[in-house]
Amino acid sequence: MIRSVLAAAALLLATAVPASADATGYLIWDSDPDASPTHGNSGSWTPPELFSVREDPEDGNLIRIKGESPDSRDYIMIELARNDGQRIGEGHFADQKVLVVYHGIGTWDDGGDFAVEHIAYNAEGLISEFDGAVEHHNGDRPNSTFRAKISYRR
Repeated sequence: MIRSVLAAAALLLATAVPASADATGYLIWDSDPDASPTHGNSGSWTPPELFSVREDPEDGNLIRIKGESPDSRDYIMIELARNDGQRIGEGHFADQKVLVVYHGIGTWDDGGDFAVEHIAYNAEGLISEFDGAVEHHNGDRPNSTFRAKISYRR
Protein backbone atom coordinates (compact mmCIF):
# COMPACT_ATOMS: atom_id res chain seq x y z
CA MET A 1 0.00 0.00 0.00
CA ILE A 2 2.73 2.46 0.96
CA ARG A 3 4.70 1.63 -2.18
CA SER A 4 1.68 2.26 -4.39
CA VAL A 5 1.01 5.59 -2.66
CA LEU A 6 4.69 6.54 -3.10
CA ALA A 7 4.58 5.56 -6.78
CA ALA A 8 1.33 7.49 -7.33
CA ALA A 9 2.78 10.58 -5.65
CA ALA A 10 5.91 10.34 -7.80
CA LEU A 11 3.82 10.06 -10.95
CA LEU A 12 1.65 13.01 -9.91
CA LEU A 13 4.69 15.20 -9.23
CA ALA A 14 6.42 14.10 -12.41
CA THR A 15 3.45 15.06 -14.53
CA ALA A 16 2.87 18.30 -12.61
CA VAL A 17 6.39 19.66 -13.20
CA PRO A 18 6.39 21.94 -16.27
CA ALA A 19 8.88 21.35 -19.06
CA SER A 20 11.52 24.08 -19.04
CA ALA A 21 15.23 24.70 -19.14
CA ASP A 22 15.18 25.29 -15.37
CA ALA A 23 16.10 22.57 -12.91
CA THR A 24 13.25 20.18 -12.15
CA GLY A 25 12.66 17.12 -10.05
CA TYR A 26 11.48 15.71 -6.76
CA LEU A 27 12.59 13.65 -3.78
CA ILE A 28 9.80 11.61 -2.19
CA TRP A 29 10.49 9.32 0.75
CA ASP A 30 8.63 7.42 3.44
CA SER A 31 9.48 4.92 6.13
CA ASP A 32 7.92 2.26 8.31
CA PRO A 33 7.51 2.95 12.05
CA ASP A 34 10.63 0.95 13.00
CA ALA A 35 12.86 2.18 10.16
CA SER A 36 16.07 3.65 11.46
CA PRO A 37 16.91 6.51 11.45
CA THR A 38 13.65 7.96 10.05
CA HIS A 39 11.14 6.17 12.36
CA GLY A 40 7.96 6.53 10.30
CA ASN A 41 8.65 10.01 8.96
CA SER A 42 8.19 10.95 5.32
CA GLY A 43 8.78 13.87 2.99
CA SER A 44 8.07 15.14 -0.50
CA TRP A 45 10.38 17.87 -1.73
CA THR A 46 10.40 19.91 -4.88
CA PRO A 47 11.79 22.14 -6.48
CA PRO A 48 15.24 20.62 -6.83
CA GLU A 49 17.01 23.60 -5.27
CA LEU A 50 16.20 21.83 -2.01
CA PHE A 51 18.10 18.67 -2.93
CA SER A 52 21.07 17.50 -4.95
CA VAL A 53 22.43 14.33 -6.54
CA ARG A 54 26.22 14.04 -6.74
CA GLU A 55 28.73 11.32 -7.52
CA ASP A 56 31.88 10.96 -5.43
CA PRO A 57 34.54 8.98 -7.37
CA GLU A 58 37.10 9.44 -4.58
CA ASP A 59 34.79 7.81 -2.04
CA GLY A 60 34.05 4.46 -3.70
CA ASN A 61 32.06 5.84 -6.64
CA LEU A 62 29.08 6.46 -4.39
CA ILE A 63 26.09 8.60 -5.32
CA ARG A 64 25.02 11.03 -2.61
CA ILE A 65 21.46 12.39 -2.56
CA LYS A 66 20.81 15.24 -0.13
CA GLY A 67 17.48 16.86 0.62
CA GLU A 68 16.07 19.50 2.90
CA SER A 69 12.47 20.49 3.53
CA PRO A 70 11.43 24.02 2.52
CA ASP A 71 11.14 25.03 6.19
CA SER A 72 14.62 23.55 6.96
CA ARG A 73 13.18 21.32 9.70
CA ASP A 74 13.88 18.06 7.89
CA TYR A 75 17.20 16.99 6.37
CA ILE A 76 17.98 13.68 4.75
CA MET A 77 20.98 12.21 2.96
CA ILE A 78 21.03 8.93 1.04
CA GLU A 79 24.27 7.33 -0.15
CA LEU A 80 24.30 4.54 -2.71
CA ALA A 81 27.37 2.39 -3.37
CA ARG A 82 28.08 -0.85 -5.17
CA ASN A 83 29.78 -3.52 -3.07
CA ASP A 84 32.42 -4.00 -5.81
CA GLY A 85 33.29 -0.26 -5.84
CA GLN A 86 32.40 0.11 -9.51
CA ARG A 87 30.64 3.20 -10.88
CA ILE A 88 26.86 3.07 -10.57
CA GLY A 89 25.06 2.94 -13.91
CA GLU A 90 21.52 2.20 -14.96
CA GLY A 91 20.06 -1.01 -13.59
CA HIS A 92 18.80 -2.72 -10.44
CA PHE A 93 21.28 -3.31 -7.63
CA ALA A 94 20.30 -5.76 -4.87
CA ASP A 95 22.11 -6.34 -1.57
CA GLN A 96 24.27 -3.22 -1.90
CA LYS A 97 25.48 -0.52 0.48
CA VAL A 98 22.85 2.11 1.30
CA LEU A 99 23.28 4.77 3.98
CA VAL A 100 20.38 6.89 5.22
CA VAL A 101 21.13 9.90 7.41
CA TYR A 102 18.24 11.76 9.02
CA HIS A 103 18.81 14.72 11.35
CA GLY A 104 22.47 13.75 11.70
CA ILE A 105 21.87 10.10 12.64
CA GLY A 106 22.85 7.51 10.04
CA THR A 107 22.18 3.82 9.48
CA TRP A 108 23.99 1.56 6.99
CA ASP A 109 22.30 -1.31 5.20
CA ASP A 110 24.70 -3.64 3.40
CA GLY A 111 21.68 -5.43 1.96
CA GLY A 112 19.89 -2.41 0.53
CA ASP A 113 18.30 -2.27 -2.89
CA PHE A 114 18.32 0.55 -5.40
CA ALA A 115 17.37 0.99 -9.01
CA VAL A 116 18.77 3.58 -11.37
CA GLU A 117 16.23 4.01 -14.13
CA HIS A 118 18.15 6.80 -15.86
CA ILE A 119 21.45 8.61 -15.28
CA ALA A 120 23.18 11.19 -17.48
CA TYR A 121 26.25 13.39 -17.06
CA ASN A 122 27.01 16.92 -18.28
CA ALA A 123 30.18 18.04 -20.08
CA GLU A 124 31.99 18.46 -16.73
CA GLY A 125 31.21 14.86 -15.77
CA LEU A 126 28.66 15.79 -13.08
CA ILE A 127 25.28 14.08 -12.78
CA SER A 128 22.77 16.18 -14.71
CA GLU A 129 19.88 13.70 -14.78
CA PHE A 130 18.94 10.96 -12.36
CA ASP A 131 15.83 8.83 -11.89
CA GLY A 132 15.86 6.10 -9.29
CA ALA A 133 14.38 4.37 -6.28
CA VAL A 134 15.87 3.16 -2.99
CA GLU A 135 14.93 0.63 -0.31
CA HIS A 136 16.87 0.58 2.95
CA HIS A 137 16.18 -2.08 5.57
CA ASN A 138 16.92 -2.31 9.26
CA GLY A 139 18.15 -5.88 9.25
CA ASP A 140 15.40 -8.48 9.15
CA ARG A 141 13.14 -6.52 11.51
CA PRO A 142 9.53 -6.13 10.35
CA ASN A 143 8.18 -2.63 9.70
CA SER A 144 11.69 -1.22 9.23
CA THR A 145 11.88 -0.25 5.55
CA PHE A 146 12.80 3.20 4.24
CA ARG A 147 11.81 3.97 0.62
CA ALA A 148 12.64 6.87 -1.66
CA LYS A 149 11.90 7.90 -5.24
CA ILE A 150 14.19 10.46 -6.88
CA SER A 151 13.94 12.42 -10.11
CA TYR A 152 16.58 15.07 -10.74
CA ARG A 153 17.35 17.35 -13.69
CA ARG A 154 19.98 20.04 -13.39
